[in-house]
Parts: sequence; C-alpha cells; structure tokens
Amino acid sequence: MPHIIMNGQTTFNFEESAALLSRTRTSSTELLTGLPQAPFVLPITRPIHYLGSKLRIVDSVRELVDKVDPFHGPVCDLFSGSGTVSLALSDSRTVTAVDAQEYSRVLCSALLHPARLTKEALDLYLEKACWSEHARRLSWAIEPMVAHEARCRQDAEAGRVEPLCELLENASLILFEQNPKRIEDPTLSLAMTETVSRMHEAELSRMRSGLVMRYFGGIYFSYLQASQLDMFLEGVGSLPRSARNTVVAAILSTASDLVNTVGKQFAQPIRPRSSDGSPKPGLAERVARDRDADAIAVFGKWVVRYLALPPSEKRHRVWRCDYREALNKLKGKVSVVYADPPYTRDHYSRFYHVLETLCLRDFPAVSTVRINNADLMSRGVYRAQRYQSPFCVKSKAPEAFSALFSGVRRLGVPLILSYSPYKKETGARPRLVSIKELVELAQKSFRSVEAITPARMSHSKLNRVEKNKPVTYVAETFLVCEP
Repeated sequence: MPHIIMNGQTTFNFEESAALLSRTRTSSTELLTGLPQAPFVLPITRPIHYLGSKLRIVDSVRELVDKVDPFHGPVCDLFSGSGTVSLALSDSRTVTAVDAQEYSRVLCSALLHPARLTKEALDLYLEKACWSEHARRLSWAIEPMVAHEARCRQDAEAGRVEPLCELLENASLILFEQNPKRIEDPTLSLAMTETVSRMHEAELSRMRSGLVMRYFGGIYFSYLQASQLDMFLEGVGSLPRSARNTVVAAILSTASDLVNTVGKQFAQPIRPRSSDGSPKPGLAERVARDRDADAIAVFGKWVVRYLALPPSEKRHRVWRCDYREALNKLKGKVSVVYADPPYTRDHYSRFYHVLETLCLRDFPAVSTVRINNADLMSRGVYRAQRYQSPFCVKSKAPEAFSALFSGVRRLGVPLILSYSPYKKETGARPRLVSIKELVELAQKSFRSVEAITPARMSHSKLNRVEKNKPVTYVAETFLVCEP
C-alpha cells in the first residue's frame, strides 16, 4: 500500500482516499469538449449570481452610453461589480472597470482580458490541482466529515432530519476550533475532531491550501466541494500569469453556482429550522439541489466559457480602488462614466465575502457576535475587515453622492447613474437617498437636471439630448443633467 512519510511517521494511506480522488482526476481534453468554436461568441453574460445585477437593463445602459457619446469613446464602469456592464460595453468601447473589491477585479480582468491556454498548460494545471500531493493530503484529511455529511443526508432522506440540522448549524471547522462545546451531537463532534486532527497532521490547518474547507466547508458548500475549490486554487500557481485571472474567475463562478444558500449569495447560510425549532420542510431536497453538484463538472463548464471569450484589440483597464481615487485618475482618459452605486444599507462585501476570501486567500479574522457574555465568531464566517461603502451608510450617503457628482463634473464628461426607486409595496429595503434628494444633489454640480423613468423614456426623448454635452442619467430613473 502506498503511503507518505512525514516527520518519521506513516501518516497517509492513499488507497483510503481513492474514491474521492477518482472524482477529481480529469484532463483538458475532457474539459474542452464543449468549448464553443465560433471565435466571436460571447458565452458569458453573468459570471456570478449577483445582487442588483444590471443584466436586465444592460441593453438600455449601452443605448444610453451611445446616445450621450455617439463617437464610441472610452467609458468607465465606476462600480463594476460582477462585470456585466463592462463586458457588454467592451465590444465597442475601451473600458475602465473600477471596484473596491478584489473578486470584482478578478472577474473584470478575466472578462476584459481573455486568456489563451494551451492544452499542455491546462493539463499541467489540472495535474497540479487535482492529482498532486496537496490534493491527496486534502482528500485524506476531509474523509471523516465527508462520510458524516453523507450519513446525515441519508438519514434526512429517510425522515431523520435532526443530524442534518446539526451539521448545517455547526459544520464550520474554524467555528469548531474556537468553541468545540457548541456541538451537542457526539457523532458530529467526533467527525470534526478527527478532521481537525488530520488537518494538523497533514500540515493544512495554517496553510491557505486548505482555507476554503476550513472556513466554509459544511456551511456554504459540501466538504467535498470545498476541498475541490481548495485544489483548484492551489493549482493556480502553475499557470502563466496571463491566465491566472481567467482560471480564478472560473473558480469564483463555480463557487457561485455551488453555494447552498437562498439566492446564491453568501450573506446568510441556510437556517435549517423554523422559528419554533422544528426542521424546515423539504430541507433534504434543498440541500441536495446544490451539494449533489459535481464541482469538477461545474468548473469545467466555466473554464471553457471563459476560454471562449473572444480576444480584444482594445486596451481595457481594471482598477481596484475607491470611486474617488478612480475619478482623480480618470482625467482625460474617458468620454463617459457609468455608475451603479449601492442604494440601501446592505454592504455588498457581506454578500460576497466568500468570493473575496477565495481571491485573497489571506486567513481573515472573522467578525464576532456577543452571545451569553462571550464573543463568538459569526455563523456566516464574515470577514472582520470587510469593505464598508459610504453609499450604504445613511449619514454618509449624501456626501458620497455629492462627491460622485462633483468628481464627474470636473471631468467634463457625461454620467449615467443607475438608481432603483423605492417601492414600499415590494418589501424592498428603503433607499438611503431618495430620487428627489438625488436631483437636488445633482443640481449643485450640473446646470440642468431632469429625471426620466424608463416608462417615459423614448427614442425621441433621447434624440433631444444635444451631442457632446455632459449629461447625467439615473436609471431605473434617469437624471439628465447639463453643466
């Protein structure tokens, strides 16, 4: 039997991990089978499931940009997020994509600077990611939790749901390490104790090569899926630098598809119980829907989609920085600015903190909550130092919008600002700044301001806008402003 020797002790029996590893071994030939052949196909429209995605209005944004700047000059996507608008504009304009988050920089870089990978380079990556010593160590380390998770799901399908509830509520290894006594189920406690022990023995506990599994396994992903995400990330170092953003973006898209939460975001793990403490109906089916997905197959789908993006002759730029810093750097470099700032108190960094950690791989401190006079890590394992946007703070939002308006006005270029009006009957979050207040703030920077809703907007209305005049739109309400 093959073993590996560490510190003079026999520690791993690889045959015990064969069942897990057989699911991860693949080749570029298998992944590239579905690669689109047409050279100008744009197969990606939404890289991740994104809160407030502008996919549904992207054609309107593109039309408005063309109306205010018919000469197809450079455009800045000032809050680029998942990159949907940047991608839509990139075929006809040079784009500068700006966002404060690293996951956005990675996604936009992959979309605007498509990579090319040879079969040999992709095979080397897959070998490093899925069939390396690291992959074998990780597979061995998680066996206790993979087996326990499988038993919990089998029990739930047979009507015994309590073990699955306990797993979903307490499965994070990093939370267990902080407070082992939080777990009441002795079987779960035993499996987690053994997994933590194996992680230490395999020298994975303090290494970023096991970070996804340690932080997010069992909560947002199955343990097998989390370990496969770790394997994919660990192999990135074997790639040419020009291709790394593309592969990491494919990993982010994979994580977004796999995540086992409501709405495919990362703000709140599944709560398996109703308010009365009873297991929620259909819990086993809900868990199976996401956790049965094969991470290898999902990743393969995304890799070929990113590799199918057509090359661009334009010199797009991707900046990770604050909007004010970007406006200071943009002078003379753009002809129009598109801005889609947040408009509620919900910080996007909370909804996508897992993707941020996957990109940075930085062992973030976890935010805490006060429970029974003790500071405990948040159940969602949120980053303690998450980015806080001033647009999401009621006392800071007006000044942030004023800085945005005045900054674009100094550039002397049109601005298209998207802003969703508040409708109380929809149950949506109240807006921190109303449309009326936005108009008043815009009037301090622009000589003429007009608000237009999509229902009232028509081609004739757009045609009355004079060419080359700085104009501001706000949509789903549009503010039309002239300096």
